[in-house]
Amino acid sequence: MTDWLAHSARQGRPAQLYRDHVRGVAAGALRRIRSALMHYAFRNDSEVGRPSRSELVEIVRNGASFHDLGKLDDGFQETLQHNRTSSRHIRHEDAGAVYLSAHGAMEAAGLVAAHHRGLVRYEFVRSQPRLVRDGGKRLGDHPFRVDDPVTRRATEERIQTYQNRHQLSVGLRAIQDQSGLSRCSGFVRRLLLSCLVDGDHTDTATHYGKNDVLPKVFPRWNERLAALDAYVSGLSKHKAGDDAVGEASKVRQQLRDDLYAECRKALPSERLVACDAAVGAGKTTAVMAHLLKMAKERKFRHIFVVLPYTNIIRQSVGIYRKALRLPGETEQDMEAVVAEHHHQATFQQVELRGMATLWRAPIVVTTAVQFFETLASCEPAKLRKLHELPGSAIFIDEAHAALPADMWPVCWNWLNEWANEWNGHIVLASGSLAEFWTLNEFRAIAEGKPPGQSPSATPLRVAPLTDGFADRFKVTEHSRIRFESRKEAVTAEELSCWIESVDGPRLIIVNTVQSAAVLARFMVWRGKQDVLHLSTALAPKDRAKIIDKIKAWLSDGRENWTLVATSLVEAGMDFSFATGFRQRCSAASLIQTGGRVNRSADRSDTAMLYDFDFADSKMFPDNPSLRASKQALGEVFDMGWLSSAKPSDLPKICRFALQKEFMAKQQNLAHAAVRGEIDMVYPAVAEMCRVIRSDMRLVVVDQEVAGRIRAGIPVSNNELIQSSVQMYPSKATNLGLSPLWANSQELFALPDGWAYDPDCFGYMAGWFDLDDAKIAGGYLI
Repeated sequence: MTDWLAHSARQGRPAQLYRDHVRGVAAGALRRIRSALMHYAFRNDSEVGRPSRSELVEIVRNGASFHDLGKLDDGFQETLQHNRTSSRHIRHEDAGAVYLSAHGAMEAAGLVAAHHRGLVRYEFVRSQPRLVRDGGKRLGDHPFRVDDPVTRRATEERIQTYQNRHQLSVGLRAIQDQSGLSRCSGFVRRLLLSCLVDGDHTDTATHYGKNDVLPKVFPRWNERLAALDAYVSGLSKHKAGDDAVGEASKVRQQLRDDLYAECRKALPSERLVACDAAVGAGKTTAVMAHLLKMAKERKFRHIFVVLPYTNIIRQSVGIYRKALRLPGETEQDMEAVVAEHHHQATFQQVELRGMATLWRAPIVVTTAVQFFETLASCEPAKLRKLHELPGSAIFIDEAHAALPADMWPVCWNWLNEWANEWNGHIVLASGSLAEFWTLNEFRAIAEGKPPGQSPSATPLRVAPLTDGFADRFKVTEHSRIRFESRKEAVTAEELSCWIESVDGPRLIIVNTVQSAAVLARFMVWRGKQDVLHLSTALAPKDRAKIIDKIKAWLSDGRENWTLVATSLVEAGMDFSFATGFRQRCSAASLIQTGGRVNRSADRSDTAMLYDFDFADSKMFPDNPSLRASKQALGEVFDMGWLSSAKPSDLPKICRFALQKEFMAKQQNLAHAAVRGEIDMVYPAVAEMCRVIRSDMRLVVVDQEVAGRIRAGIPVSNNELIQSSVQMYPSKATNLGLSPLWANSQELFALPDGWAYDPDCFGYMAGWFDLDDAKIAGGYLI
């Protein structure tokens, strides 16, 4: 018998043979690693202690060849043949890990062990270069083995049977004995696992007809740069010929044109550069011109645009799809050229893998949460897309807001390794860019030293993309906005009266989804003005409609209205309100909010941006992780720096606040993450490097889309993301969410009858309708 199975028959699809799956996975995984290695700096074993290209290929080949070896067990075959769990069922990944470990191929064994449960703690493997038998009777122990006695016993008794069946099915490649762990870094191990997992998941999804297959899109970098030139030139000519545009706006437009020209011609030899142009300087197109030029010169595969908030994604994607469109390309074509990834959609379950978010488009616009949590992850589904990163450029826009301070040192190390060893290029941009990489505290911890010690390495050079460009915006920035803080905490009533007393249109940004919804509902109940609400309680497609309405109201000159939002509008959005309010958060967040107030300096008077905080923490719960940054901002106001700040002072203020935030607790957390990576404790590193500290649940809010998923009808990744929100587990539990597929805990839908308001409050509308909600004075408490 050679027709052993790898996957059972289901949903009208036949079973998949073991030999077909192993060959398909091996071919796919090798194709992925070879594509990545085209951008790897080290060719042979003698170069600076790094693994050679041939060594990395061999690791992936061995891992892919034996990743499902345990499925050849009779008990597992019974499960696959009858499509129900056999009484003799085992965990199949143990056999491949054992077989490879016995030959000292520990890196490949680690991949096999991880392709379902994720990367484990490698630090115990260093002293045990191979798996040996104890007195000739039982196999030894190490973290790559599963914690299941039935599986362990079956593997030890039948490993030779599995090997014989594998040879009959696909042939047996000779594995030369190896010396244990290689010189792979944590980043490289994640990259290798990504190649195996994507090959595995893609082959399985394709077999079951669930793979969202898109045609390969060629980047055509040079042509897209020419298209961007034409787009920007058209914008400039339009502004220059518009008599309704004020003189200050025309000056700013000329500065935008100059920034674009300087970024476009820049070809720095450094792999890390910074752009500190001011708010409204046109960084979206200027930095993209630079990246397209670099992509052409260095033959990049992808350009990644990493943004702090989901709302900026839709705006940036809209600009890029319009500006980079070539003759003959349709809107649908541009969806494959410029991909928008709002939140994580990563699935381990076989039936859901075809909807996973992948980084295959030439240009990927994604969130900082998704990007950095992918770098740090130990989970196979999250790491699946990482192999696309080598040979790419990254634009980290609004870099000040990308990560908490304690996560930057270890992430900085990953970015540096990727940029220097895998042909990467990074642009850090912000109108309030704090040069965190220059802080001694930061540098020492990034080197793995405990807090309080001094760094020993020379400071890393981050080259300026443009020299002194921020100073050139002083002429239009000096009287644009003024910051003021209210020391006394306010109630909802006091805040609403205060808001109604100032010039509109008005922007209010608060720290949590609940606070935004509750405040907006209270203001609607008061009936003194029109109110819009924007937060991640709304699905991306519904947020897009509200953003369109905001832009229309701003364009129409409507004044007596207010937008209540969360931090997703504080950076990057092309809004210009007359007055702003920001719940106390951080110095960088407050300054960035200033970019949404009197944005183009075209109002006759200096606009006001007020810092405030709530008196009622039950009605308006705060984010406890903001405690240090709120305290630092308070010190900045106490010293009077923001009240009299010039544009050139803002980066210095942000750097001072960052130093205050990066105190003992944060330094200890940062050091633990760096040491965890050095010591190869990958699950702990992944946990410490979660931007959102709690697991989030992906919840489909569109009932029609949810119905198709339940029925097994294919849904594209883009449609899934556009129709879903993310929720904290506590909210999901309180809602009584039901899994969309069998007993999966990866994808959910709103319960039947739960109110979802696509025009304003999103899923928070259901909270307001709860029978046991206590209502006092018209608002939820």
